[in-house]
Amino acid sequence: MEILQGIDLLKVKRVEKIYLNYEDKFLKKILTDLEIKQIKKKQNIYYKIAGKFSAKEAVVKAMGTGFSDGIRIKDIEIINLKNGKPIVNLHGKAKKRLENVESSSISISNDGGFVVSIATFLIKK
Repeated sequence: MEILQGIDLLKVKRVEKIYLNYEDKFLKKILTDLEIKQIKKKQNIYYKIAGKFSAKEAVVKAMGTGFSDGIRIKDIEIINLKNGKPIVNLHGKAKKRLENVESSSISISNDGGFVVSIATFLIKK
């Protein structure tokens, strides 16, 4: 087994500024339709957008690739279960890159205008 882990820290004001300039065009560029549907139901939309973006960054850091080698931001989907727990769904090249995932975990937290995310994958060798 191999453990892959990535972390990301993001200032929410950066996301808020971009969202206020581009609104849904920005969301459609970085989020899947299901992610957009979930954040639009919530208050504190800037924190929700930042959380999903930060979690995606943590995932590609865990992979060791960043958004390169054909991995697109929408290949990583961060969905919240009914109880609020975030989970990661991989698609496209991201799924191929981590095809032997035994389990995964995403944690997203915020405080003081920042969002931090940690992604962990347990990979079968």
